[in-house]
Amino acid sequence: MNQYAVVFLTWGEQYIKEVYSCITRSEKYLAGYDKVLITDGDTHIDDNDGQFTHVIRAEFKQQGLLRKTELHEYLPDTYAGYLLLDSDTVIVEDISLGFKKAEIHGIAASPAPHYSLDHFWGFDLVMKKEGVSTIGQLQYNTGVIFFKNKPRVKEVFKKWGLLGRSYQDEFTNDQPFFTLAMEQLEFNPYTLSISYNYRGFGEFISGDVRIWHSHGSMPEKINEYESAWPPRRAWPGRVEHAEQGDSGKLRSILRKFMRCLRRFTRPKPV
Repeated sequence: MNQYAVVFLTWGEQYIKEVYSCITRSEKYLAGYDKVLITDGDTHIDDNDGQFTHVIRAEFKQQGLLRKTELHEYLPDTYAGYLLLDSDTVIVEDISLGFKKAEIHGIAASPAPHYSLDHFWGFDLVMKKEGVSTIGQLQYNTGVIFFKNKPRVKEVFKKWGLLGRSYQDEFTNDQPFFTLAMEQLEFNPYTLSISYNYRGFGEFISGDVRIWHSHGSMPEKINEYESAWPPRRAWPGRVEHAEQGDSGKLRSILRKFMRCLRRFTRPKPV
């Protein structure tokens, strides 16, 4: 088997353009990896530059996001592992940890911003039907998944597909089914930080963002900072450093408090 392949599963002209943009902007970190595109039979692919090692035309059985749950049916079985990327991603910094942890644990992924599985837009109803307790399980984001090509991992992806088909008339988002599949199979992935799948919703950033995941524009200076703490936050097109936001205000208040505390606790001259 070869090493890892980078996989995109998408369709439609707009999203194919995003894939090419991702490959171009992430070239420093994706160079040397085979690229696999899984798409439908209608989307036109003009791959004159030969970006893709494989273009796989899938006969999807489902619509919309649930097509991602069919991934296992179309993956070429010639690689040791894969990195699944959504079309609206950009790799900003080194991501080798994801591959290393997938080697050890089978799957490595980041939490979703809406991280509570049982509170994800009524998904608790699906969990209850499956006999899974709603006790605050973490939800993983499916826009960035590092995974190995081995039987135990394949079970997770097949279960993902089965759940997607079973509830396609009740829930049309692929993401919670992926976490539910791991929950039911008692599969423990490696949990990467949100830096490996940063959505640009204003989540706190400690250190470097490694993968930007948003249709919105990535701020140019997203990884320019003097100190990692207090954390900064980012939205499409802008970064808010702690000194400008709530964390900075809190730090200022704490400094004043400490000055007052020292003043009142200083030993009095005898």
